[in-house]
Amino acid sequence: MKNYAILLICVALLFSGCGIPMLKSKPVQPQPPTISADPLEKLQTDIDTVLQETLFTTASIGIKVVAVETGEVIYEKNPHKLHHPASTTKLFTAATALARLGSDYQFETTVYVDANADIQVPGNIYLKGRADPVLQPHHIVELADILLETGVKSIQGDIVVDTTYLDTVREGPGWMWDDRPLRISALSIRQIEPEPGTRSRALACGYLLKNELMEKGIEVTGDVVPGTVPLEARTAAKHLSPPLADIIKLMNKPSDNWIAELLFKAIGAEVMGEPGTWAKGRDAVNEFLEEITGEPPAHRFVDGSGLSRYNLLNAELLTQLLVYMYHNFELMPEYLASLPIAGVDGTLRNRMQSVSAEKMLRAKTGTLSGVSALAGYAVTADDEVFAFGILISHYVGSATPARDIQDQIGNYLTGFSRNPVSNVSSEFSPDE
Repeated sequence: MKNYAILLICVALLFSGCGIPMLKSKPVQPQPPTISADPLEKLQTDIDTVLQETLFTTASIGIKVVAVETGEVIYEKNPHKLHHPASTTKLFTAATALARLGSDYQFETTVYVDANADIQVPGNIYLKGRADPVLQPHHIVELADILLETGVKSIQGDIVVDTTYLDTVREGPGWMWDDRPLRISALSIRQIEPEPGTRSRALACGYLLKNELMEKGIEVTGDVVPGTVPLEARTAAKHLSPPLADIIKLMNKPSDNWIAELLFKAIGAEVMGEPGTWAKGRDAVNEFLEEITGEPPAHRFVDGSGLSRYNLLNAELLTQLLVYMYHNFELMPEYLASLPIAGVDGTLRNRMQSVSAEKMLRAKTGTLSGVSALAGYAVTADDEVFAFGILISHYVGSATPARDIQDQIGNYLTGFSRNPVSNVSSEFSPDE
């Protein structure tokens, strides 16, 4: 046995000395990169995963995402289920206003005098409002200045306040009791409290005008009273609001209910005839939506801001509106500019910061107790534009979990690419 072992060693040394290599194990070859899942399928899976959050044990979700250029449905879940839209209602108010009134439309607040009045010593003067939602106290002061410039010395009658452009209903249908302080009328200034006893902001505006005239040395012998402008009256002074394009930006970015409700009723007055009412505003919006969809959509709007619990909407209609507005060259720039920008301004100022959605997502938020909504546009990593609507409702407690889910989905959309770049080289060397 010992001699046999020595023989084997000698044979090994012989082969080695002859330059015959010993057998070596075969080098491990690098594996080719694994083919990644389809990017769209991955996006859909990611969103599905988000929607498994415990919030949805009790809460309801309706979501739809559409590529605006092709109409391709990127993702949807319960798109036809109705939810309270909250302030995403303002998307429809803004769109209808732009389509029916035009981006240059201006609201008018006017002072009239009787047709046969002596301009220096008129009898009554008439202050008429036409639902200017951004009217300010200094605009009334400017009207007084214009009257002074026309040569008025003394007003020998009353200051008659005319609010007949809108109806006299001050509270929207389905509003909660703590939303009632809006109390809008055709002549309203938010910063001016209603007159005691009458609860009328219009009369308060009339008293502001009277006081300004008296301070400027113009005698006013009468009082401030409600009434109407005679048909033959002539214009003595006029204030025009900023154009509608600017006003819808003031409405949508901070989600301003005051502006939305005055605008909604004004649409009714302009499209359906005076006086403007919530019902006429609703009819004007419905008429506009039928033009977009080709048939009456399944929804219900009763106000312009989304305060009412009577409002019902689904993600399907949200995306239909957003796609339509995006393709309407005349309306799209002003409409898009009115939406809050993620991480930058409006109601999205503090959301989606330092992620891919920052500055690349524009959307309208919506919040009521137990309701959170987000709808707008997202630009992907490939510069593709998606329209989306996310409606979450029937939860208890803070809206933060619902908003976090919306933000995560928004981040997925803006980070999406149909052609993700692989970081793995297609060529391998044996030394790697």
